Order: sequence, then C-alpha cells, then structure tokens
Amino acid sequence: MISETLLRPARISLVAFLLAFGLLVGAVIPLHRQALARAGHSFEERIWLLPPPPALRVASLGFHGMAADLVWLLTIQYFGGHVSTDMQFPELRRMLETVIALDPDFVEVYSLGALFLNYFARDVRGAIALLEDGARANPTRWEIPHDLARTYYLDLKDSRQALHWFEVTDRLSGRPHYVPRFIARLYAATGERDTALELWQAMRDSATSEWVRELAMQEIAKLEGQIADESRERMR
Repeated sequence: MISETLLRPARISLVAFLLAFGLLVGAVIPLHRQALARAGHSFEERIWLLPPPPALRVASLGFHGMAADLVWLLTIQYFGGHVSTDMQFPELRRMLETVIALDPDFVEVYSLGALFLNYFARDVRGAIALLEDGARANPTRWEIPHDLARTYYLDLKDSRQALHWFEVTDRLSGRPHYVPRFIARLYAATGERDTALELWQAMRDSATSEWVRELAMQEIAKLEGQIADESRERMR
C-alpha cells in the first residue's frame, strides 16, 4: 500500500480535484488517443507519451499542484513496476523533473526522488542535481540541504561538501538537534580540528542533557589528543 506521504491526497477540495483531473485528462488523452487505442499498448509507452510540463500547465488551467500530484502518482506506479521487474528506470528522472516543473515547492519529490535515483537507479549525480534544484527552489526548508549533506557524506565520501550542506541546514528553522554535532565531526574530518574543538566546547557548555555533555567531552578529549600529537610531530 502506498503511504499518504507519497500520495499527498488531501491537498485541495474534492470538487477542485475532480475539476483539475477532468481538465488534465481531457487535455492529455487527445494527444495520444490513437496510440492508446492500439491493442496491447503498454503502461511504459503511455509514460513515453506524457506531455511536457508546459502542455500540462496549460491543461491544468492553474491547478498546477493537482497536475503535479497526478504525475507523481504516475511516477510512483512507474517506479514500483520497475522495482518489481527489471530495476531499470530510464524515464524516472524525466518524470521527477516534470513533477517539480509543475510544483517546485513539492519538497517530498526532491527527497524521495533523490532516494529513488540514488539507491535504485544508481544515479547519485542525478540525485544530487535534483536536490540542488530543490534547495534553490525552497531555500527556507532544512530537509533538502540535509539530504544533500547526507548524500555527500554517506555515498560520495565528500566531507567538505557534506560540511557545507550541514552548515546550510544548521541555519534553517526546524533542523534536527544533531546537526551541530555532525558539523563538529566534519570539521575534524577535514583537518580543521581547532574549529571542531571550539564547536564541541560550545556544545558541552550549552548542553541540556547529560548524554550530550558526555558525548561532547569525549570528542573534546579525542580532539585535544590529536592536536597535542600534531604539535609534538611539528616540534621534532
């Protein structure tokens, strides 16, 4: 069963949904009515015949969000069909780009689409590009830069880019409480141990729970030892 998070069903009223659906389908079907009438015409071929975003925007008559929802449902169906068969997704990126062209504020498409591209289509660069588009379109949302930081950190092993995107995340309202700890660790991983030490000391001093304070003290001890070892090496 597809979750409500994926479907985003209660976006507008039922009347608006039916109106937008009728307008959209009424405009899309004539574009490929003859093709659909042929016996054995596949779901995959119908995907190929999906009109470009400008045509869908005209067809939706202002209900761009509803058009995005409908294409997103089609995308989920396409993705699920290939997950259960050949694990090949040649049209996935185009479909995701169609959804966000219709509704650039549809944050879930960037996050879930990036996961689809990265872990199923094996297209980590495509996932990064999608998330970067999302970060530009939604500069006040922490979820997308957080996903970029995580992708750079876990999948590309690029600590500097991960650090950059975690710092972007840290400046946004609602971000997870653990982001400053990741920033401190990444400063250490990129060789900027003095800065990392300052961040952990600030976290220790402002900690409101004992386990956070203990974690900060452990990291401080580790960093102080590394800094001392580097000083001894330089003095030799």
